[in-house]
Amino acid sequence: MENGSLGVFVMIVSSRSPKVLWRMVGLKGTLQVERGNKDGKHGYTVILYTADGQSKSWFYPFSGVTEELKTFLSDISLASLKKDGSYQVEPRLSYVEGARDVAVLDAMLESGKRQGAPISVCIKLERQTR
Repeated sequence: MENGSLGVFVMIVSSRSPKVLWRMVGLKGTLQVERGNKDGKHGYTVILYTADGQSKSWFYPFSGVTEELKTFLSDISLASLKKDGSYQVEPRLSYVEGARDVAVLDAMLESGKRQGAPISVCIKLERQTR
């Protein structure tokens, strides 16, 4: 990634219990995100393994696309009411974040084409002038 972090994405779909797992390794520890169930709810378990050997775990139930859509529509509505451009939208909705998401997906697909070879995530942003 652009900050030098390394990551692994694993997705197993040819089993009775499909698994999706992300693991990012950094200098201060490892972050793992795994899709699964807890107390009958589907969601993501996030585990932080720190460099000193400690670990913390959190579970986030799915809120789905509906919540993202609500935030997006709210930001559009509020931004359109403030004509002076003073409204700050949710940072995750920026075109830069969208480009980062697409770059990660592109690198994953390229890695798959190359039998799992490591691929650098490249984000190319170009401003278009009108």
